[in-house]
Amino acid sequence: MKKYLILLSALFVLSACNSGNNDSKDSSTKSTVATTENTSTVSSKKSDSSKNSSTISSTKTATNSSGTDSTHGNHGMAAIDELKANYPNDNLPDPATVSSGKEIGISASEEQGILKVNFYVVNEATPFNDPSLKNQTPVAYFQRQSFDSKETAKNEVGQTYDANGQQVDLGHTITGYRSAGAGSSFVMWKEGNWSLAVQANNLEQEDPVPLAKQTVEYLEEAFLPVPYDAGQISLRVAKGDYQSNRVVWQNNQTVYTIMNNDSMSALKMAVSMAK
Repeated sequence: MKKYLILLSALFVLSACNSGNNDSKDSSTKSTVATTENTSTVSSKKSDSSKNSSTISSTKTATNSSGTDSTHGNHGMAAIDELKANYPNDNLPDPATVSSGKEIGISASEEQGILKVNFYVVNEATPFNDPSLKNQTPVAYFQRQSFDSKETAKNEVGQTYDANGQQVDLGHTITGYRSAGAGSSFVMWKEGNWSLAVQANNLEQEDPVPLAKQTVEYLEEAFLPVPYDAGQISLRVAKGDYQSNRVVWQNNQTVYTIMNNDSMSALKMAVSMAK
């Protein structure tokens, strides 16, 4: 009996030991699983962080690319600025006055001391002396030419004035003289060293007086260049080609010529050169 009790005690102790070992194994296994799960979570977070970093990097790259494109938006110097750069010593008309603020293309050349500048109406900003302008008709023209003497320059201006016609009150104490001939009627008058004439087509039943009065009114507020010694303005009532309206004046031995298909635009071009 005593031996039997001892045997039972031994079996009980052995069973308890095995149970402890199993608990230890279970605890160790659970710890390993938890550690693995944590490691996986951290790895997943790192992967997400890497993805976010990649997204941010891509965004920065796209932004930088957009910034680079915007810097290429500058297509170069404006036509008028390039014209001035090529002829820095010349007084030139403002292109904004050429055709009621429309986009203007410009070409220019100088041969034998004669500077010739053509102005064109274009649909978009066009480089100076662009080849595409050669196939277009100018709406305005500017010329600078020097002569050997003041007398020769004065004769080139070609002043025209006839005070023998019918008197017309043009306003602002200015009297014009109306005459007719060769299918046209004219109103002529003088302002300082300037002689002015407005021509109307009788066949089209045009009247020169309204444009003459409009010109006088405009020149009360705007100032033309001062001729030394002669200036001539020749305007037409009807709009025509760029040679229809002329403003020509002398500055000692140099003669400036402006032509425009619109009468008031021709005046505005000349006024823009007054200094």
